[in-house]
Amino acid sequence: MAAERGMERGADAGVANRRPPGSLAGIVTVNPPAWMRSWGGIVALALVLAMFGPYGTFLSMDAVPRMAFWCASAVGVAAMARTGHAGLRLWSIAAAWPAWQRRGVAALIASLPATLWIMLLFGLFTRVPMGTLNFWRTWPQVAITTLVFAVILGRRDPSPPEAVAPAFTADPAAVVSMAAPLVEAPPAPAADPAAAFLARACPRLSDARLLALEAEDHYLRIHTDRGSDLVLMRLRDAAAELGEERGMQVHRSFWVAREAVAEATVRGQAAQLRLTDGTLVPVSRTALPRLKAAGWLEAKATEG
Repeated sequence: MAAERGMERGADAGVANRRPPGSLAGIVTVNPPAWMRSWGGIVALALVLAMFGPYGTFLSMDAVPRMAFWCASAVGVAAMARTGHAGLRLWSIAAAWPAWQRRGVAALIASLPATLWIMLLFGLFTRVPMGTLNFWRTWPQVAITTLVFAVILGRRDPSPPEAVAPAFTADPAAVVSMAAPLVEAPPAPAADPAAAFLARACPRLSDARLLALEAEDHYLRIHTDRGSDLVLMRLRDAAAELGEERGMQVHRSFWVAREAVAEATVRGQAAQLRLTDGTLVPVSRTALPRLKAAGWLEAKATEG
């Protein structure tokens, strides 16, 4: 019986960790973190570019220098695009933009220093003086490459969380004798909606504290005190599941947990919230009266 129960628990764990059809989950059990998958995609794209040698690099460089050139270019350009996107997220106006718009603007801004970086690397690997390269002739090619890298870093393709019914197993400790008197069990404590939501939607952050939810196109970025993750879910569905006791949707793209608000800044009809992790969240004009009525701004509001 013990062996059978062990096999059942192993089967249940396999079902709970199921991956989408076509994955290698049955062969490879390693689940790398998100940053490794994102930057791994950048390096993989760099190797593909080194193989085909676009922009004249196939004729001007040998195989090994060409591979080193594209890897250094990809990592540098991607880091600049990531830095630009992170900077825009700290700006309250840009934080209210859709995710694709922030990524596009960040790529456009990062393409300027990235062009200088590409020109410097091209001069080092081909020994061509940097002054002989035309900045504005090189910039459009770098801008397109920077946009591709920004998309790879800013978006993954997560699978929607699967709801799997646990298999029933008979536990001897849970079997109540029919001869024992019936005693009413004390009511179970109410489950925390935020913890239940994290356990279902993002198991790797199930022990974290939910701070906010941010809509990014058809995806949902879950912000916690232990990092963030991207899942395939609509913001309105997640907000309905969490309810208004723990938090509130303060913008068309943001739901915020009440306990995560560290400071609220109000400037007339415009307001923004600063969360405990430093994230700035805009407040829409339609949501501002509801926040005031719910008492969110009484102790933490500062006049701008």
